Amino acid sequence: MARFLTNSEIRHAVDQLGKSSARARLCELLIGLRTLKLVGADQAPVAESAPEYVQAVNEFTRWTEDDSVDSPYFNPFGAHASYKSKKFPSNGPSNTMHGWATQADSPFEIINARPKEIRRRSLSAKQLRAFVILGKGDGERPRLIDAAVWFYRSTNFDRTEWQYDAVQVQHRGERTFDREGLEMRFMEDLALDEGDAIALFRSEVDDGPEDAKPVAAAEDGSQSDEPLSVQDADAAEES
Repeated sequence: MARFLTNSEIRHAVDQLGKSSARARLCELLIGLRTLKLVGADQAPVAESAPEYVQAVNEFTRWTEDDSVDSPYFNPFGAHASYKSKKFPSNGPSNTMHGWATQADSPFEIINARPKEIRRRSLSAKQLRAFVILGKGDGERPRLIDAAVWFYRSTNFDRTEWQYDAVQVQHRGERTFDREGLEMRFMEDLALDEGDAIALFRSEVDDGPEDAKPVAAAEDGSQSDEPLSVQDADAAEES
């Protein structure tokens, strides 16, 4: 049986990401980091001809597989969150990253190859945060868990590689998902270290009342306190 994060869980994450002070370019940064992780090297091409780059773009922005949709990509980060056209993989993140070549605090070195490649630069946490968070980095960072939920929005958590992962815990006799475990898996999938996570995102200790998601009442009138909600594929199709 296929099991996915619920639509309400994903909607809440998108709402929270949009309310943050993240610049839209945070999405391009994460796409670049994911591309490097997928390639498994210090540098990687960022072009539509590179399958790892295309996978990273899809993981962070592709919201539908319907080819009739004019804007099948979506950048959820910050006040300028927006839908993107079908040309986004070819003239979106790669062009943005190439344009960072002349910026002093760019997180990537742009290598003049064919196609152009990126290599991560060493920046302080303050420099990295200021590059992708409004207000010279003093704005409200997005939450790490919301970025993780968005990233895993299409993930089938019943696949073999997830079934015994630390993100799954027992809750009222059912397998559900531990927030810290999912955040750690997200960091691993992007090769983010603790310093990166602190610079770019807020953690659970930073949560305030405004971060709480609406709690849905069960049929018996009780409320669930599980940290992340999931549903099987059949239920997802009916919702």
